[in-house]
Amino acid sequence: MPKKISALAVGAKVCDPLSKYYGAPVYFLVADKNHQGYPQNSTTLITEKIIALKCFDATENGGNSDRQNYGNNRWSLSNLRQWLNKSGTNWFVAQHGYDRAPANSYVWSGYNAYNTEAGFLTGFSPQFLAAILKTTVTTAIPSVDGGNSETTTDSFFLASKAEVGLGAEGSITEGTLLPLFNSNNSSRQCTCTPQAITNSNYTSNPKTSDYWNWFLRSPNAGYASYVRDCYASGAESDDSAYYGRYGVRPLCNLSSDTLVSDNVNSEGYYEIQWNSAPTPPPGITIPSEVRSGKTANVSWAASVDPERDPVTYSLERWDNVKNGWAVIYTGDAVQFADQGVTTAMDQVQWRVRAKDSKDAYSEYTTSEKRTVVHNADPTVSGEDTDLGPVASPPSRTFTVGDTDQGDTLTVIKSLDGSEVGRIDQAVRQQEYTFALTLAQFASLANGQHTMEITVTDSAGNSATRKITFTRNVALVKVQRAPIPTDAKAEKILVSVRYLGAEEGLTVEACNNANDVEPAWEQVTPGRKHLFANDTKTDESWAVGLRVTLNKTHGFDTVALYGVSGSYL
Repeated sequence: MPKKISALAVGAKVCDPLSKYYGAPVYFLVADKNHQGYPQNSTTLITEKIIALKCFDATENGGNSDRQNYGNNRWSLSNLRQWLNKSGTNWFVAQHGYDRAPANSYVWSGYNAYNTEAGFLTGFSPQFLAAILKTTVTTAIPSVDGGNSETTTDSFFLASKAEVGLGAEGSITEGTLLPLFNSNNSSRQCTCTPQAITNSNYTSNPKTSDYWNWFLRSPNAGYASYVRDCYASGAESDDSAYYGRYGVRPLCNLSSDTLVSDNVNSEGYYEIQWNSAPTPPPGITIPSEVRSGKTANVSWAASVDPERDPVTYSLERWDNVKNGWAVIYTGDAVQFADQGVTTAMDQVQWRVRAKDSKDAYSEYTTSEKRTVVHNADPTVSGEDTDLGPVASPPSRTFTVGDTDQGDTLTVIKSLDGSEVGRIDQAVRQQEYTFALTLAQFASLANGQHTMEITVTDSAGNSATRKITFTRNVALVKVQRAPIPTDAKAEKILVSVRYLGAEEGLTVEACNNANDVEPAWEQVTPGRKHLFANDTKTDESWAVGLRVTLNKTHGFDTVALYGVSGSYL
């Protein structure tokens, strides 16, 4: 299981197998963590050995005579600083009017010219370069340039006297001691890599077991060309800037969140484990038809992160109006309801990418383009309404419309989600009525119910109007229209099917139903009833029947299913 580089002790050995110089991995030592004056959350690395033999700076073509003969000892203007922080072969750019590249003619005895060599950054992996935290360091200014100190900001840099335990340069303290070093000379003794020796044309190269001199960035501030260095013994020394036989041992700072292997490899180094980006989402699904003003449901398959880091997604939409991509969703879901397609857009497209918790992004997965269909929704007049408690069948008048004149309209009337009526080829702005029948109303339980009027156009767009009501019926009352008879009815037999208490049921009949005030007589269901009335005020006799069913204790719902009878 990888761990953060900040978990390593000072002195631990670290390498990135992908970052090389002279064809071999660059090996580092941990010099400190969160070093004073260095970037926050940083781990400082210094090369374990001298990686190259190079001059600090080439001789100059004018100006100070010492610098013309021996090179410039000012770190900010040095060839070595520029080379350490460049990639590619055309790395040299003159830093001032007298500056020259470190070519054979401008370095001591032609040893180890590097003007045609690629910059140091060339061999490093993109991941390593991305993890470097640029560092601002303080360096003394030679007295010939006015003295005091200056700061530079670099990816790679050389250590100062103070940082390796050799104290201040005159009155200038160039940073603070790195814990890898101390006052003992042995802490500064360093050998060369085999590659540094092989690639050196110096006639008296050291062996790989020999300690060797290596440059610091500090000048001998009292001179124009002398640079401080650590001598082979580890003691302080100084020599001319143009000496190409001296060693280079650069430092850098990496983010402390950089991961390394849990254990050392066979050579004793912790290997840097670069975070890998999640896989691109394997697929993206969009609607087969995209309509302006409508929701476009976009979904994608989940990405996989090699380190199993949490993954989030960024969804973007392109349209022909902006002619560019815009982020419309970020989060960990794998679908999004896009409600932003407008009538101004004629073409749209979506793309999505994944990001892990270390801000590594996958490539995009991109959908096809879709031509936007512009078709207006149909309309239903009025507003959604709650009628509140009702005791009789509700009704609603309405009209429908659609600005797309070529569309045909279909109206569905629903009661509690079930279709109870339909109008095909509905006419725009013609008044229609949705009214519940007595039977439909009677079949409902007391409580809230919903009538819906849904109009759908031939393009598939729809609109719905809702009418809610609460059936609140304490009794059911049914009265039959008068049944004409040729003579006075003498008797009647009535049957009733109902839900409710017997004591809540009242059945009445009469034989003069056409009169202004009929003579209603109470009847017992299932038993023959003899009419007591033998008079009428109307010209004709008629039988009448009415039934009342009241809610009583024990019945929250009452229902009257049917009434039948016979008379004589």
